[in-house]
Amino acid sequence: MNPPDVVDEADLTPPTDADAYSLRPGGQARSLTPCGVAGIPGRFLFKRYDEETLAGLDEDALLAMVRWRRGLPRHDRATLDQRCAWPVAAVRDDRITGILIRPAPRQMFVELRDRLTPRHLDELTRSPERVSALRDHYGTRYYEPPYKLAVLGRLLATVQWLHEHGYVVGDLQLRNAVFTVDPAPAVYLLDCDSCLPAGGRAALAEVDPEQWKLPREGAFTQESDYYKFAWAVVRCLQESAEAWSVDEAVLARVLPLRHRRLIRQSLDGSPKSVDIARWRAAGESWQWLVTPERVYVETDTNLREVWRRGRSAAGDGSRGRRGAVVVLLVVLAAFAVVLALTLGA
Repeated sequence: MNPPDVVDEADLTPPTDADAYSLRPGGQARSLTPCGVAGIPGRFLFKRYDEETLAGLDEDALLAMVRWRRGLPRHDRATLDQRCAWPVAAVRDDRITGILIRPAPRQMFVELRDRLTPRHLDELTRSPERVSALRDHYGTRYYEPPYKLAVLGRLLATVQWLHEHGYVVGDLQLRNAVFTVDPAPAVYLLDCDSCLPAGGRAALAEVDPEQWKLPREGAFTQESDYYKFAWAVVRCLQESAEAWSVDEAVLARVLPLRHRRLIRQSLDGSPKSVDIARWRAAGESWQWLVTPERVYVETDTNLREVWRRGRSAAGDGSRGRRGAVVVLLVVLAAFAVVLALTLGA
């Protein structure tokens, strides 16, 4: 059962469960509040817009998104709800003040002290050293390249599903999705009120954070989604959240040439350069890199190469440690020779 297209704020009720969510508002949100709706089963989040967002809000376009979801066949609506925090209803007081969305699944939150904190995709940009420095405070873990790619493959599947149903993601960035790898890689797309019908009107102003700016002026398109997705792959594998250059050596350790070409073509920014079918094949192949027993990568020389746990593609620490050991052994051997010559003399 769904709430009506527009819900009165007075009909929102406190949540009935004991989960304590730690949800920091950002972007267009002034607050994110867990709630229920009188007479409607289930749990929601009330995303209250800030004044700047309300000033530019296209209410008709927002309500069109709500009605589009409601008009989907049941199977498609279930898929959308499983993958996306899509606007379920608009919320009003004396005017529309925000939207109702479904919260992300419980497994996409991490327990931090006595709170549940969402696990955003930007965690995939953290290096082993960064994870080690944050572990005591944030309880995070390091995700090896196969996990990064498997999660990104799920994100790509969601992006392409929306494209096939006539929508552009628009504000596609790593902070706008949460994920889990247990029991299997899965992604939940946030801030879906920034999505827009391809060639149609957006409910919210089309804006990007500085590190996700497009190389051209113009509206969000499916091609701009692929451009941003390609940067998401690069930044996760190179373990730099703000990288603006491609390290071919890093990518070659975990991706075959055909996948690296897809990334390069999408970053070139030419609409004709996006090969949707090849991107779909790449994303589907990434989802099979993680198994319960082992994790794998595909390279130019091996279709299925076992990847060692804890190893990074961006900075292979084990290789550096082996090099340091070799240098130490050489130094010790030289010292021993000098000592032996000295004592012999």
